[in-house]
Amino acid sequence: MNIWNRPAGIAEVLRVALPLMISTGCFTLTLFSDRTLLLWYGQPEMAASMAGGNLFWTLTCFPVGIVSMTSAMVAQYAGSGQPQRIGRLIWQAIWLTLAVSPLLWMLIPMSRSIFIAAGQDPSLLDLETIYLQWLLVGASAVVLESALAGFFSGTERTAIVMWVNVVASILNLVLDVVLIFGYAGFPELGIVGAGIASSVSFWAKAIIYFVLMHRRCDTERYGIAAGRCFDWVLCRRLLFFGVPAGLQYQAESGGFAMIVLQIGQVGTDALAATAMAINFNMAAFVPLIGVSIAASVLVGKHLTESGPVLASRAAVSAALLGVCYSAAWAASYVLIPDTLLSLYLAGNQGEAIASTIALAKVLLRFVAVYCIFDAAQIVIAGALRGAGDTWFVLYASVSVAVTWVVVGLIGKGYSSDPLYWWWWMLTCWVMSMAAAMLGRFAHGRWRTLRMVDANEPTAAAVS
Repeated sequence: MNIWNRPAGIAEVLRVALPLMISTGCFTLTLFSDRTLLLWYGQPEMAASMAGGNLFWTLTCFPVGIVSMTSAMVAQYAGSGQPQRIGRLIWQAIWLTLAVSPLLWMLIPMSRSIFIAAGQDPSLLDLETIYLQWLLVGASAVVLESALAGFFSGTERTAIVMWVNVVASILNLVLDVVLIFGYAGFPELGIVGAGIASSVSFWAKAIIYFVLMHRRCDTERYGIAAGRCFDWVLCRRLLFFGVPAGLQYQAESGGFAMIVLQIGQVGTDALAATAMAINFNMAAFVPLIGVSIAASVLVGKHLTESGPVLASRAAVSAALLGVCYSAAWAASYVLIPDTLLSLYLAGNQGEAIASTIALAKVLLRFVAVYCIFDAAQIVIAGALRGAGDTWFVLYASVSVAVTWVVVGLIGKGYSSDPLYWWWWMLTCWVMSMAAAMLGRFAHGRWRTLRMVDANEPTAAAVS
């Protein structure tokens, strides 16, 4: 058998990863449509959506990271022959979501103060604030759908995740057009409409997942009904492996938000050009999250089912898939940047944003350099999390993020071009993360780790 169709080969990874790549690609489409439609509406609105969206993720990624570990833990329960424990695990993630929801909603009235403290451009302050506030209305839904999606991806039913995301993305796009520009009898709401559309789509995903989870076939096989009670031991286990994942997201998104806020101080053109380049970076990066989840699920499953040999092979297969995918995008950033960026000329801004597009063309070269390293680090990090090596991933992520943000802050005063300086910091950050993740994977400590106990009682037995 060759590298394609052998056990834990690329074909097996692709079977799990492709629907997840499409579903996370739908998230890219959601962000891209928001920002592109807002650019057609007005350049300040697009710049504000970039800063507001990044800060929203920074504020919500910690609980999202915790509950996202359900996918790997579900896979380990499935691999160890304990499907009845899966329902109870998912319910612990739901209870955690309910616990953090009031804290997320409390951030809504604090939104303006956060942007003021960050020293944002005063001309963007009102737009950034109202956009973030509407996104925060859907914050708890983002956490909830991350937990529930883990149930389906961990049991390798990734097609369900794909179709739910397709439906939510179509809903978001329709609402964007209607609410931003005021069609079909609705008022013209601009950036407020984009925020409302996103929140509605967040809640739609969470509700659909919750309904699908309660189908009779799942409630019986996975102990959904029997697992509704709070289980402190299982919740503590989810927290032990999930908190480092959440803190990792927090460190990375916080560092990225810090850099974006620094770029925002350079000016609106610099921030808008960064938003354009990041939009296309998302096209390469976000589907890789699907490959990373697939690596996490398959590594977790094979570790508890057959041992580290197939788990290691699955991780390598996923990394090869991710690197090849990113290499294709890197080539397009170098060879056809004008074609890609011409999409932004479709609105009524045209000539007014020509200089911004020229700047974004240069930034795409940075993306081309680091996106292949990004593929390696995100997929291998997913494999390490699937084994339960979440604490190392946390330590590496925090160390690398802090290092390059601090270097950036110290060195920005000596740079003649602060925009390019901060993009060099992003590039060095990603390359350092790739080195750290590949080194840990080669070391092999993850091979001895497990997140579940093979002797745990079933949900029915402990009810």
